[in-house]
Amino acid sequence: MRIEASLASLSAALLAVSAASADVTQTIVQVNATGAELTAAGYSDVGNGNVLVSVGTECVQFGCFSLVGYSGDLAERGYFQFQFNDFNYVQYSGLFAVLDLNYGSSGIDRDGMIALINGQTAITGVTALLPSQAGNAGCQFDDFLSPNLLDAIVLSWMPNPGPTIGGLSQVFTFAWDVNGVGGNPLLGGSITVDGVYGVPAPGAIALLGLAGLAGRRRR
Repeated sequence: MRIEASLASLSAALLAVSAASADVTQTIVQVNATGAELTAAGYSDVGNGNVLVSVGTECVQFGCFSLVGYSGDLAERGYFQFQFNDFNYVQYSGLFAVLDLNYGSSGIDRDGMIALINGQTAITGVTALLPSQAGNAGCQFDDFLSPNLLDAIVLSWMPNPGPTIGGLSQVFTFAWDVNGVGGNPLLGGSITVDGVYGVPAPGAIALLGLAGLAGRRRR
């Protein structure tokens, strides 16, 4: 079976299954469910109840910010929570996460996974991009991501509500399910998650100058 036909069939099946759920959707990524809802649905909290916090003023004098997240052998069906406090942002264009995957023997590569995720955007509100496509003209993700993340996927969405006073200080929840979505064997058991990170809006990044990048990572 050609991989293009397989991906199209899987995307259609995922859309049909996901449309039946309101808060927790059977999609590859999602941002609208709460931690409690995801836990009840069988997702693993890779942060073990911790909300990762990046404070915009903690190293602003050095022109850097914290890329908050986790690396290591992470759950294939999991979520994490994060927030950004005291960020001054310009040209706000939503929020971003970086998902680092190993595709193993799944038969899917990064372009195929991006196509699958974008086939579910109508449900999730999340768009998958290459690092070279994400950001804005003044600051794209491949300009500052570490070399080991340049083969990752950047996920973009517009949170509702938008930024609060103090800058992106609400708690955001990002979830993923990279294996067995919709029971389709294309994603069965061979894709692993090597890292997941939250990133503030590109305007905040551009304003801080990106002279450096401080990472907070836990296994």
